[in-house]
Amino acid sequence: MLLDSPAASHLDHEVIVPGDDVQHHLRRVLRLRDGESVSVTDGAGRWRIAIVRLAPAALTLEAAGDVVVEQRTAPFTLATAIPKGDRLDWLVQKTVELGVDRILLVHAERSTVRWKHERAEKQLGRLGRIADESTRQSRRVWRTEIGGPVTASEILPLAAIAEPGGSGVAADESMIAVGPEGGWSDAELALSSRRVGLGANILRVETAAVAATTLRMIR
Repeated sequence: MLLDSPAASHLDHEVIVPGDDVQHHLRRVLRLRDGESVSVTDGAGRWRIAIVRLAPAALTLEAAGDVVVEQRTAPFTLATAIPKGDRLDWLVQKTVELGVDRILLVHAERSTVRWKHERAEKQLGRLGRIADESTRQSRRVWRTEIGGPVTASEILPLAAIAEPGGSGVAADESMIAVGPEGGWSDAELALSSRRVGLGANILRVETAAVAATTLRMIR
């Protein structure tokens, strides 16, 4: 159970008072009863077991075990063009569940969706909440960072490009870049020294993002 940001610093306390989002998840989604146990995390690799204490107007978590620290190894970044409509929400939700460490939104030459600064700030906050909910659902102990948008030319020299005919996804792949529906331009393809294949078919942006994350995380 990922704690809300304001509550995350209280993981070392014997009694934790969760924020509204966590309270809703415990009461309405998990439907936990008084005395049941749940694991709680600060989203930075630290977690512990706690006991749910329910009262009519309050819910607290009583520490029942030591804090455990899990180290993050070989973090993975998914760099992706922004798909149309609510497909980005689905992309974030599913790749977080699969274990992506960072999602970096990209403006490519052929992108059909581009965000101005004002919209980007608002959308990143909303996507962060979606990512946190997926972290809770999948019981991860690391929060996924969401950033961007950045131009493709900034990140492609550091990434493996998802492109038909590419090689297999390596277990230590640090970043895979998924292009827009129109594909990468020749100039963008030339920026990366490595291409990875995601199968024989042409995939939508959000499908390619899930495929890339799955292939990387199961290695």
